[in-house]
Amino acid sequence: MRTLLTISAAVLLAACSQGEDTGESGDDFAARVGSGEGGDAPVPTGTAAPAESTMARTSAVPAGANPLQLEKLGNIARVDLGASDGRCTFSKDAVEMLLVAAPDDTAVMGKGVVRIGGELINLSAEEGGLGAVYGGPTMTAEGVTVRVVPAAGNDALRTADLYVAANDEQRKIAGGKWACG
Repeated sequence: MRTLLTISAAVLLAACSQGEDTGESGDDFAARVGSGEGGDAPVPTGTAAPAESTMARTSAVPAGANPLQLEKLGNIARVDLGASDGRCTFSKDAVEMLLVAAPDDTAVMGKGVVRIGGELINLSAEEGGLGAVYGGPTMTAEGVTVRVVPAAGNDALRTADLYVAANDEQRKIAGGKWACG
């Protein structure tokens, strides 16, 4: 039995060490695997995440959506807020609902994004510059206005309320966080 264990261990060690003797680097391996060499394995198929789920393509609330119901931003990897020297995010209970960015130039309006009805919506600031964003911007898109009212001060993280207005109605999301940097 002891001989069998010794032989098994030797075989396992030999199998594990074979990759070191090939001289193949990690990049070589990746190139070989990615190039399709080494077999007739089928190419996996599937669906890519829809681009609209990660980028804002409109500046209007989608038809049939409730503009007062902001949703979790989620994946915003392809959202373009333009040139910026700083950004702020409003979140409530660790759910990010608004992202705003602006350059440090009062002549340039900040840009923001919210998700309504499953769509990412582009917003434009009513006042220009980074100071307006840090101080609590009012942002608009066709069919909705969003206003952040942070607590006084210049801290990077402050409590804040978010007001969402549309169709002569207003909703207040109180006690959120306004994080800037």
